[in-house]
Order: sequence, then C-alpha cells, then structure tokens
Amino acid sequence: MTSQPLISIIMPCYQQVKFLEEAVRSVLDQENVDLELLVMDPGSTDGSRGLLQSLREIYGERLQLHFSPDEGQADAINRGMTLARGTILGWLNSDDRLRPGALRQIVSFLNDPEPRWLYGRCGIIDERGRQISPYVVWYKNFRGRRFTFFKFLTEDFVPQMATFWNRPLWEISGELDKMRHLAMDYDLFLRFAKISDPAVCKEYLADFRVHREAKSSLRTKAHLEEAFLTVCEHAEPCGWRGKISLALHRIYAVRTRIIYRLTKP
Repeated sequence: MTSQPLISIIMPCYQQVKFLEEAVRSVLDQENVDLELLVMDPGSTDGSRGLLQSLREIYGERLQLHFSPDEGQADAINRGMTLARGTILGWLNSDDRLRPGALRQIVSFLNDPEPRWLYGRCGIIDERGRQISPYVVWYKNFRGRRFTFFKFLTEDFVPQMATFWNRPLWEISGELDKMRHLAMDYDLFLRFAKISDPAVCKEYLADFRVHREAKSSLRTKAHLEEAFLTVCEHAEPCGWRGKISLALHRIYAVRTRIIYRLTKP
C-alpha cells in the first residue's frame, strides 16, 4: 500500500485570536490526508499563544508552534517552508479557512516529482463566517476558469489561500520576496507560471475573510500599486505583449478599487 505524501501548511499569525481557532481547525480537521500545520507567531499579545498551546494539546505533533521574531509575513512563511517536512506545500493566513475535504482533492495531482501547482475556487466570508460578495466570487471564478501567463499579467485572479504546490516547484522558483509585503503571492505565482502552468480545480478549496483589520482592507491602494510594480518586472521581457498586459492591468486595477470600496466592511 502506497503511503500518503505529507502536506505542510504554513500559517503566519499575528494578533488574530478572533479567527485563529477556526483557521487552525479548518486545516487539522481535514480527513484522509497526512498533514502538519506550522504556525509562525512573532509575538502576539492578544491571547493567540495561549489558544495555540491549548490546541496543541488536542492535535499533538501535527500542530507545530514557532514563536520567534520575523521580518514580516513573507519572512515568516519562508521560515516555515524551511522547517516543513512535507512534499506538498501551501500557506493559509490565520483569518482565512480551508473548506472541508480541500486537501484530499489536491494530493493526486501534486504527488509528482515534476514541478506542479494547482489553484481552486475561493469563497469570501465576513467576520462571522457568512458567505458574502457573490458577484465578486463569480467574477474571480470566471477569470480563473482558464489560465495563461499573459492573462495572469493583466490581473491577479489566483486565490492564494486556495493554491498549493509541490516541493520541486518551490525549490526551482525560490522563496517569497521579503521586500514585498502585499503582493508577495502574486510575484511567487508569476514565477511559478514561468516554470509550469497550474492545474485549475473547479471546486471550492478555501474561504477568504474580509474584515476591518485585514491588510487587504486597510491598504487596498498600496496593494494594487505593489501588484502593478510586480507585473512591470515580469512583463518587461515579454515585448509588446507585456506592454499590452501592463495597460490592461492598469484598467482592471481601477475596477478592482471600485469593487473593494463597495464591498469594504
């Protein structure tokens, strides 16, 4: 009987005690998979550490706790990836959640020695975990139903919390850029796309939480500007197609800002 590959999920965590338990349980309650969750907390003072210690008593060694300073979210994730033992990787922010059965759906495709990655669909939830913004979800699903590199340059439609990859791809692409604080996932996935196209899963794998303290809610304009600068770097070698992608990215960014403003809690 072939053993299951180990899945390692990294969870950067800072001052998110309100949503932390749901996020942790959404990972460790996944069934029929072999997994570990590495929580990286640089110094929360809101009760997160006590909660994590109590959850450790429930989940044992599958929940790995790392309490040490870091240089930001990207650095925390990089450190977690270095410590991770799994051959299938991903990260989940401590205010988001996985859907039941999500990890079981990714194993067969990513359990491969060739570099591979995959993204699925993602819902949007509010502070209470209720599904919201159905039109935004529909649009993201529509844009992400097929993947091409040049389409991805025009708009970031790949949901980070519903994206997973194998270790060969991570080792080839390199780790997250610590100098990027808002679009580090976009940069990483663009580098992934230069190595291999992702598989597109039509199932919902995760939920993205919108709330007042979220970086995406507090710094929407800065996030979009960093995403544009990221696209500039990746589009530059692409000639005229890259220039068209940049122009379209600017147009789509205006629309995104309007949508974020209308859906901001």
